[in-house]
Amino acid sequence: MRDKKDKAMYNTYHIKDMMFVSNCKKNFLKITVCCVFGVVGLVVMILPHVLMSSQVVHHRRHTRYATDLKYILFWSHKKHKSSIPTLSRLTEFQSGQRTFIDQKCRYINCYITYNKDILKNDEDFDAVVFDLNTVAKMDVNFLNLTRSPDQLYIFRSLETSDKYPLCEHDLEHFFNWTWTYKLTSDIPQPFLSIYNSVNRTIIGPTINMQWTTTVKKTRKYANKIRQKKRAVAWILTKCKLKSRHEDFIREFRYELSGYNYTLDIYGPCSAKKCPGGSALKCYKMVEKEYFFQIVVEEYLTEDYVTEVMVGAMLHLAIPIVLGPSDYSNFLPPGSYINAQSFSMPKLGALVDYLIRNPDMYEYFFDWKKYYYYKVRPRSHVCDLCQKLNEFNGTSVTRRHFRHWWDPDYKDECQRLRLFKLFNTET
Repeated sequence: MRDKKDKAMYNTYHIKDMMFVSNCKKNFLKITVCCVFGVVGLVVMILPHVLMSSQVVHHRRHTRYATDLKYILFWSHKKHKSSIPTLSRLTEFQSGQRTFIDQKCRYINCYITYNKDILKNDEDFDAVVFDLNTVAKMDVNFLNLTRSPDQLYIFRSLETSDKYPLCEHDLEHFFNWTWTYKLTSDIPQPFLSIYNSVNRTIIGPTINMQWTTTVKKTRKYANKIRQKKRAVAWILTKCKLKSRHEDFIREFRYELSGYNYTLDIYGPCSAKKCPGGSALKCYKMVEKEYFFQIVVEEYLTEDYVTEVMVGAMLHLAIPIVLGPSDYSNFLPPGSYINAQSFSMPKLGALVDYLIRNPDMYEYFFDWKKYYYYKVRPRSHVCDLCQKLNEFNGTSVTRRHFRHWWDPDYKDECQRLRLFKLFNTET
């Protein structure tokens, strides 16, 4: 009788144990399923970022020394080949170290290549340079490059934002450095260099340019100034002009006619030709005969002051400039007349006043005792190698890149979208 009772108790507890184990298994299964779904959801969320071809690879690079070569890849859409094609605008620098040696750079331990296969891993390049023309056509999400956190992506352009406002949102946090004509670039590359006449060192242009405040009067050019007979000249190298330039010239010429002055245009498509077809002879002729010379930049964007300015500053005729609204970092105070700072009647009156008062006219050349100008070659590359050598290893991506490149990019991009929408021509 007791055995039957013990057996019944055993069966009852055994059934309870089985139910407990069964419930545990069910709960464990539920937790496992939830975890699996959670992991799958997380993978789905991060997968697009992981699959981006321009992904950042977090790995430790080999130990690098200050004297090591800095490998610089100039990127293009074209398939990279071992043999470099004839130098073009895209391949404007020789491969290897030759360019840095030829330009007598302070640092020559930089190596340029257009072939990404020169190194085993993409992420081992110290820097990858993207030209504006390349950036305007590429989608960074499908870039066939592997990116390292130690690597620098550099945006380069000597063209203005007027041509390419860069509308893609993915560019906002893509570049580490900028290398352009803008003085606010990480590597500024203006089209001209300003030298100190005393020690013959480059002092600008630069942000917040510091000009001398103790300019002394000089009579060095008095005799040449008094030989001038004509008012204003403009030396043109192109035949086609922008409408705003044509409007300015037409209004200015009309204003000058009221004082019996002329505005003479020299160029290949003008009635007046440069002596011997030489631009240099044209500048010398203007220096001898004209009081003023017009200097017009093709684009009116910030810091876009090109080589044409050097020709005017090297000769003895006051430049009347039409370009960026602010020339204070490029030209000494009292050396030029900014056409955008005056109404047309006041500009005409100022020209007349200075022609009639040679002593006041002479003041515009006092700066020549302190500074002189030279063209900075567009192929200048020394600053890139120096910047890489001075790099401390801490890199961040440039925020608000599109606004920096073109403060009006939103309007420009909207205009381009509307143009593409309504332009049905093929």
